[in-house]
Amino acid sequence: MKKYPRYSFLLSLIVMILLGNNSFVLGKNLEKNKVTFLETDNIQETLEKPFYLFSVDKDETIPFYLKNFISWDYRIIYDPEYYAEIENIFLNNENNLIQAAYLDLNQGYEDKLHFKKNSNIYLLEKEIKKFLNSLSEKINKKPTNARFTMDKENKQVKVLKKSQTGIKFEVDKSFEKIKTSLQENIRNYYIPLVVSKNNPKINSNKIAEYQLEKLIGSGKSDFNGSSYTRIHNIKTAAKKFDGLLLEPEEEFSFIAALGKVNETTGYKEELVIKKNQTVPEFGGGICQLSTTIFRAILNTGMKITERHNHSYPVHYYDPPGTDATVYIPQPDLKFKNNTGNYVLLQTAIDEEDNKFYVEFYSKEDPFDVELIGPEVTEKTPKGNYEQH
Repeated sequence: MKKYPRYSFLLSLIVMILLGNNSFVLGKNLEKNKVTFLETDNIQETLEKPFYLFSVDKDETIPFYLKNFISWDYRIIYDPEYYAEIENIFLNNENNLIQAAYLDLNQGYEDKLHFKKNSNIYLLEKEIKKFLNSLSEKINKKPTNARFTMDKENKQVKVLKKSQTGIKFEVDKSFEKIKTSLQENIRNYYIPLVVSKNNPKINSNKIAEYQLEKLIGSGKSDFNGSSYTRIHNIKTAAKKFDGLLLEPEEEFSFIAALGKVNETTGYKEELVIKKNQTVPEFGGGICQLSTTIFRAILNTGMKITERHNHSYPVHYYDPPGTDATVYIPQPDLKFKNNTGNYVLLQTAIDEEDNKFYVEFYSKEDPFDVELIGPEVTEKTPKGNYEQH
């Protein structure tokens, strides 16, 4: 066999510099995500047939086409068990002429007969993670706190709405799961994604632990004269608050609990007080709820951390001085549950008597409350009050 030592050395040096680490074709980033060798007769089937990803329920699958997320190549490898009697396959290595030249100059005839092509596929990590991130909105679920109601006749707390465990989609871990599943079995067409559970703070199975035993305060307001749409908005908003359980030392925000107020969340246009004017907007009448909650807070004795009165008196909120205006994002109504116990907020509406009620239930009533005032010290020609 004729040898070319000088050229052989130079080509060897070039190969090591350009390719390194005995990887003739691909760099380390792809190499670490190599899935498997592909046999010629199953390449088309593997690439065309979808895999199915699922998170919690195997009946709810997401199609995943491997052909969209891979790079693939063939490489020449030395296999002493392989013997090519017809052709030296490495001589037709269009992908890497440097490798072909290197092998041609450095391998004897008998050695060349043990080289063969093998195809490899490599997962494109960035592209797969981008695809997985697009699934997050569909898979992720926030934990839902339980809601409770006090059965006044039986004096017993019941579950109004069960709690639900949240799900967090783990993108990085799911990519690794896909890779290992394919590496273990390229024909494993069902691949589980990785999710973690987020437990709710208020669990419907722990109702006894919250010790909701007695009424500790209440508020009442009169919406007599309200239109149908105003009553509708009051009832719609009340559903957001009915059954909420406040943890000890939790600061309650009316705006946060209320959420979005628009047509899509069930509200209708009605008059609201905005910048000293009465204008129609979605959710007009919600202040009936904030005012009633404010009165329940006063009667309970919990610490008020933010409260604003309306810019002028409205008969729905008589007596003056006991109202609380809210508007997204400000002003807000906030208070702190400083009772040392869990507190249940419960709402009720009496459409026959046009009365709205808010009640607080807890283990015990820790405060003695005495309300003094408000007193009207001055009344302007426009009907505004100076309140104390």
